[in-house]
Amino acid sequence: MPELQNPEAKQTDRISSILAGYLTPKDLARAFGVSERTIARRHHFREGPPRVKIGRKVFYRFESVCAWIASCERPEPRAARPRRARPRAVDPSGVPIPMQRNHVGTLAGPSGSDN
Repeated sequence: MPELQNPEAKQTDRISSILAGYLTPKDLARAFGVSERTIARRHHFREGPPRVKIGRKVFYRFESVCAWIASCERPEPRAARPRRARPRAVDPSGVPIPMQRNHVGTLAGPSGSDN
């Protein structure tokens, strides 16, 4: 017996096949484990993956998201090295020069009177 197909179901299948390689912000947020607002914020600050906007609808291409994730990869940090001491100011005689502080409160200035 031939299967009867609903014409609306056929159209829905065709539409879903057009957007097969795209994610909605809700799907992307769920995949990253963050809120949709976080995804929007990352777009606002140009930190997130590239997106496609069709009218008011926003979509993320799956391949672009994968490429963006790969671009976020960073190498492992190097082992901690001991810090080198900063060179200090030295007088030509070889004696270290003591640091002097600026005392802004002791500067002479207008006293605020109209005399």
